[in-house]
Amino acid sequence: MDDDPSDAKRRRVRAPDPREGVTACTLDDIHAVLEEHARRIETFAAANKMLKGRNTALEERCKALDRKSESLERACDELEVRCSSLERSIQVLKKDVDWTYSAPDIPRSHWIEQGRDEEYADNVDECLERIKIDAMRIRNGEDFCCACLDNEDQLAILHDDAMLPHFKELANAIQLSDGIRQICIDNVELRPSVLRILFPAMEGKVTDIFMQCVRFPGPDVVECYDIIVTSVRHNHALKALTWAGNPISSDYLADLLIESIIDNRSIEILRLENCFDQNCVNGCRALTSLLTCGRHFQNLHFRWNGLPDIDDVTAALAANPQIETLDLTGNQLRDRHADLIAEALKQNTNLQALYMRGNKITPTGFEKILEAIYDPSSLTAMESCNHTCYVDFVEEIVPCNKDFMTPQQRRRRKLYNLLSTWHAEGSNARHLNAELGEGAFTTKLVPRVLESIGQCSVDRSTDTPTPLSLYFELMKSWKMPELYEHGRRDAVSPETAY
Repeated sequence: MDDDPSDAKRRRVRAPDPREGVTACTLDDIHAVLEEHARRIETFAAANKMLKGRNTALEERCKALDRKSESLERACDELEVRCSSLERSIQVLKKDVDWTYSAPDIPRSHWIEQGRDEEYADNVDECLERIKIDAMRIRNGEDFCCACLDNEDQLAILHDDAMLPHFKELANAIQLSDGIRQICIDNVELRPSVLRILFPAMEGKVTDIFMQCVRFPGPDVVECYDIIVTSVRHNHALKALTWAGNPISSDYLADLLIESIIDNRSIEILRLENCFDQNCVNGCRALTSLLTCGRHFQNLHFRWNGLPDIDDVTAALAANPQIETLDLTGNQLRDRHADLIAEALKQNTNLQALYMRGNKITPTGFEKILEAIYDPSSLTAMESCNHTCYVDFVEEIVPCNKDFMTPQQRRRRKLYNLLSTWHAEGSNARHLNAELGEGAFTTKLVPRVLESIGQCSVDRSTDTPTPLSLYFELMKSWKMPELYEHGRRDAVSPETAY
């Protein structure tokens, strides 16, 4: 006799009992257990999904709190610097109720006795007189550029303790000022004793520090850098910093300077020029640090630093840093570097100007960069070019990349210039057919193409033909019969007949 299906369904399954007995369970029992496990898994999955959502929300909140914390930290730092500045101002005011310039005169014999000649004595006397005049003008509330320490094209002024009272008078005047647009220090030897007087007074006061051909005595160079970078880091009024012709003798000192610049979020214009000796100090690493730090710089000038290997620099440039202008003039760049820069420009949409004169790039290398900005192989290639960045040598080859243009203006001029070049050959129809095809859909694009020519002509160069010339060429050679037929069919179609 055949087994009843219901009996088979209820067939017993024997399982060992922990107490040496046997526990019987049906398949239905097993299915029930499995279903219960499935429900629990679903419950756990839903809970896990909910936790992930909460996790994401918490992560976003943490990021927001981190940003707020950084903002508060900067604000606290600014307040601390301002408080320190006010305390110094109060100390100066206590002493200067009835201020007069009190630094003692230094007789010419002082310099002669030190073995200096008459020309050097004249130069120092002139500098001290400039310090006195600038201190008085600052005390009178005049807003100007402090150039009393600008000793360009003169004999270098070397350190002498006799000048410290004069530096103190200048520092006190700066301390009590409402702000100084710029202080220029050029061709002067600075030691820690002078820097400790001048630089704290600049914090929160000077918006532009220009330092060129400044000498730091070997034994004091680390201490000098420590004083300068501490002041740069805390000077939240500082918008522009120039460090030119001041050789940076080690990567350690370079790191100190670069880190202080990155930490100071108010600096927008930075000039590091002719200061890296590539035999000892890696200028490429310094530039890469600036490009990858996430900071916004309006102008970054990195001229005459002899960059030997810019692979990391161009990789950083391709990552679209927040740099508006980059000056790489005179860095011994070659064709290989031009290839890397060209590839970076194809991906960068933030850089607005790139200066590259004075390098060792041949016309072949420049051609690669030009292709990234102006590729006349097709309309599609031209559209895909970099229209944001002005490159200083390109306009000499193709006048479509003026520095005063917006990206939209450059794009329109380039496209119109390309159509004008094809127009001179009478080949616009051929090129458009090759790019757009010859089907019915292309016919519908004809009015749009003609409209685009009119729009692009707004920014055309003066030596290009008028839009009327391009219209005439296209209307006599491109898609006019098809466009007419298309229009006639539309006119008699059932949809338009009633």
